[in-house]
Amino acid sequence: MLPVPVFPVPENELGLLRRFLSLFTATAVKQLGLSVEVFIQMARLKHSGGSSVRLSRHGREWLPKIGLGVWPDRPAPTFWTQQDFRNLLPGEMPRTLLEQVFRISKSEEAKQNARDTMLGVGAVVQVLTRDNAAVFLKNAMDLLLPPIDDPTYTCFPFYLPLLERKSVLGATPEALDSWFCGASLYIRESVEDTGLLIASKVPLGPLFRNMRGRPEPEGGQGWLVPCEP
Repeated sequence: MLPVPVFPVPENELGLLRRFLSLFTATAVKQLGLSVEVFIQMARLKHSGGSSVRLSRHGREWLPKIGLGVWPDRPAPTFWTQQDFRNLLPGEMPRTLLEQVFRISKSEEAKQNARDTMLGVGAVVQVLTRDNAAVFLKNAMDLLLPPIDDPTYTCFPFYLPLLERKSVLGATPEALDSWFCGASLYIRESVEDTGLLIASKVPLGPLFRNMRGRPEPEGGQGWLVPCEP
């Protein structure tokens, strides 16, 4: 986890987050030979001011394709039931009905531009894989579509696993491997955890060292990575 103070990320910290993710992504692509897929989680945009306007302004250059995000460690998505409303606490909002996601479908430059432009509102998901996009998306559909019964949620052209910190920490190695859908690295702005989640099937130490990082001193479990402007 790379913690942030709050979403949307304050401007004075957003530049640091953007530099880190850009450097980390470039290092992983070069060192591990990975390809990059970038997704925008739509439910977050309505809570973050003019972010949806920002997305629509770049629609032609990014060509976003709509799909559905699914939490593999939660019940399959369904429409609201009476029980949903009975269980609400005072002031609590009902669960999100559709975790719609946009996949940036144009060039590598468009993906990078979309990630950097939308980063900080809690909406960016980035997947790095040795396979091409078609293989990852087929694996994701094979995993996430069969448990869904409600026809409202079975007509999307692609499906994306949504993970948070407790998903990763609570999963068996076998479950986590299936949730990755063949990806090597999974990166998500996790509003649930107030930070950037980086889940990896490969050791991250060599990547951080390549970025001139070093382990925290005195037995710390984190890494210190310089991200100068």
